[in-house]
Amino acid sequence: MTWTEFRSLLSGLGPDTPLARTVQIRLENDKDVLKHFTSSQHRIRNKWRSRNVKNYTQDDMNIVLRELQEAFASM
Repeated sequence: MTWTEFRSLLSGLGPDTPLARTVQIRLENDKDVLKHFTSSQHRIRNKWRSRNVKNYTQDDMNIVLRELQEAFASM
Protein backbone atom coordinates (compact mmCIF):
# COMPACT_ATOMS: atom_id res chain seq x y z
CA MET A 1 0.00 0.00 0.00
CA THR A 2 1.35 3.40 -0.90
CA TRP A 3 1.57 6.24 1.63
CA THR A 4 -1.02 8.22 -0.35
CA GLU A 5 -3.51 5.34 -0.24
CA PHE A 6 -2.88 4.78 3.47
CA ARG A 7 -3.31 8.48 4.18
CA SER A 8 -6.62 8.63 2.34
CA LEU A 9 -7.91 5.64 4.31
CA LEU A 10 -6.64 7.14 7.56
CA SER A 11 -8.34 10.47 6.89
CA GLY A 12 -11.70 8.68 6.89
CA LEU A 13 -11.35 7.64 10.53
CA GLY A 14 -13.09 9.62 13.22
CA PRO A 15 -11.37 11.16 16.25
CA ASP A 16 -13.11 8.78 18.66
CA THR A 17 -11.66 5.57 17.18
CA PRO A 18 -9.15 3.48 19.12
CA LEU A 19 -6.46 4.32 16.56
CA ALA A 20 -7.03 8.07 16.91
CA ARG A 21 -6.98 7.81 20.71
CA THR A 22 -3.73 5.80 20.60
CA VAL A 23 -2.13 8.34 18.28
CA GLN A 24 -3.20 11.16 20.60
CA ILE A 25 -1.67 9.37 23.60
CA ARG A 26 1.57 8.80 21.69
CA LEU A 27 1.87 12.44 20.58
CA GLU A 28 0.85 14.18 23.81
CA ASN A 29 3.52 16.48 25.27
CA ASP A 30 1.48 18.79 27.53
CA LYS A 31 2.76 18.22 31.08
CA ASP A 32 -0.64 19.07 32.61
CA VAL A 33 -2.36 16.47 30.43
CA LEU A 34 0.36 13.89 31.11
CA LYS A 35 -0.19 14.29 34.87
CA HIS A 36 -3.72 12.95 34.42
CA PHE A 37 -2.80 9.97 32.23
CA THR A 38 -3.64 6.55 33.57
CA SER A 39 -0.87 4.00 33.99
CA SER A 40 -2.08 2.32 30.80
CA GLN A 41 -1.82 5.57 28.85
CA HIS A 42 1.69 6.17 30.20
CA ARG A 43 2.67 2.65 29.19
CA ILE A 44 1.40 3.20 25.63
CA ARG A 45 3.21 6.54 25.33
CA ASN A 46 6.47 5.34 26.88
CA LYS A 47 6.59 2.20 24.77
CA TRP A 48 6.07 4.23 21.58
CA ARG A 49 8.61 6.89 22.51
CA SER A 50 11.32 4.44 23.53
CA ARG A 51 10.80 2.37 20.37
CA ASN A 52 11.03 5.33 18.03
CA VAL A 53 13.91 7.11 19.71
CA LYS A 54 16.16 4.26 18.66
CA ASN A 55 15.06 4.26 15.01
CA TYR A 56 14.30 7.83 13.95
CA THR A 57 15.92 11.24 14.06
CA GLN A 58 14.03 14.28 15.31
CA ASP A 59 13.68 15.49 11.70
CA ASP A 60 12.05 12.17 10.75
CA MET A 61 9.65 12.50 13.67
CA ASN A 62 8.76 16.07 12.68
CA ILE A 63 7.95 14.94 9.15
CA VAL A 64 5.71 12.12 10.38
CA LEU A 65 4.03 14.39 12.92
CA ARG A 66 3.32 17.01 10.24
CA GLU A 67 1.85 14.34 7.93
CA LEU A 68 -0.36 12.97 10.72
CA GLN A 69 -1.55 16.44 11.60
CA GLU A 70 -2.41 17.10 7.97
CA ALA A 71 -4.27 13.79 7.76
CA PHE A 72 -6.32 14.52 10.88
CA ALA A 73 -6.93 18.12 9.81
CA SER A 74 -8.38 16.94 6.52
CA MET A 75 -11.02 14.80 8.30
